[in-house]
Amino acid sequence: MRIGVYGGSFDPVHIGHLLLAETARSEQNLDRVDFVPLGVPPHLKDLRTSGETRIAMLSAAVASYPEFGISRFEVDSPRVSFTVDTLRHYREVYPQDDLFLILSSETFNDLPNWRDPDVICELASIIVACRAGYPEPDFDAARSFVSEERLRAFREQTVSMPLIEVSSSAIRARVASKQSVRFLTPDAVVDFIESNGLYQR
Repeated sequence: MRIGVYGGSFDPVHIGHLLLAETARSEQNLDRVDFVPLGVPPHLKDLRTSGETRIAMLSAAVASYPEFGISRFEVDSPRVSFTVDTLRHYREVYPQDDLFLILSSETFNDLPNWRDPDVICELASIIVACRAGYPEPDFDAARSFVSEERLRAFREQTVSMPLIEVSSSAIRARVASKQSVRFLTPDAVVDFIESNGLYQR
């Protein structure tokens, strides 16, 4: 199988996340894309809701799409969440499958600052999602820890997605201001946010 691994806080998940995952899945012929919600952040990061709440919202968002899965690995781990550890877990569980780490271009450009970026690139191939108005992927910056052959594959796996100006922080701000977030996130997630009183001031 060709499995995509897509990490993030997903607080909440929104249509931009879903579109990025679907773009990577369809353009790179992935059999499945797993959303991996962040557990304990490696850096100071303000997570507004618990891991269980974010998994519940993801479950509501992808319930009708069997090609999308959700991993509890980082949420269930008491340790700080590092991508390299998540990919090691995937490699143990799926030793014969092809793993692909899905990153936006701006996230890919920060990869040299991550823990063990060389190991990350050995465990999984990288799919870089480019969006209009955002930085182009800087493949040259990865030359210090990625072979030329591997880097060539990363370039060939670049995908382009439509520009959608939506973010989790903007959704939280709109909810706090009692503004509508319909069509920014799936209806099931809107209902979950409202029924659980999330992101209120």
